Amino acid sequence: MMGKTHIFMGTATALALTFPDSPVGILSALAGGAVGGMMPDTDLDSIKNIKDINTKAIAGTIAGICFIIDFFFRCGMIESIRNSNHMLALVGLVGFIVLYFIGAFADHRSFTHSILATVLYSTAVGLMCRTLAVPFAIGFMAHILLDCTNKKGVKVFYPSKKKIRLKWFYASKKANIVFYYIGIALTVVFLITAVIRWLFF
Repeated sequence: MMGKTHIFMGTATALALTFPDSPVGILSALAGGAVGGMMPDTDLDSIKNIKDINTKAIAGTIAGICFIIDFFFRCGMIESIRNSNHMLALVGLVGFIVLYFIGAFADHRSFTHSILATVLYSTAVGLMCRTLAVPFAIGFMAHILLDCTNKKGVKVFYPSKKKIRLKWFYASKKANIVFYYIGIALTVVFLITAVIRWLFF
């Protein structure tokens, strides 16, 4: 699937499953879902793959906008970072960087597309910013599950070499576009629903 498909399926799934009813919950779902949805594809060669660079830029922009809004309106994400144990936050940051570089040199759809990676990356994120951990994990798993639908397969239980492949779609065909627009539509619907829930309930 295209990177932007994974990003918006990540935000949609994070918004749907975290059921946010506050500004910090909404922003965390958007930022965590977007970055988590992109993160498994760190095993792609960004230097040779312009689309991968664009994907990281889109996810980074969404997360950046969320943090800017949080900064000006003091919703709680930045406060969560400030209130975290600084030593543990540093461990999380170092761990995240190490995992990122391990993923960058891994075979595509192996380590970074596994339950093991989901747990490790999400733990690292949680140590840095508690409010982002669950949405990030949801976005990450949404990416993996979506990739399981294609015909190439994913090593979900890495280091086991066994691949899960449902063989429903090709990675770069029409289903990609369909899921992309579904992801955008659901993100908008769940975002509006979350804002209404926050304002009126």
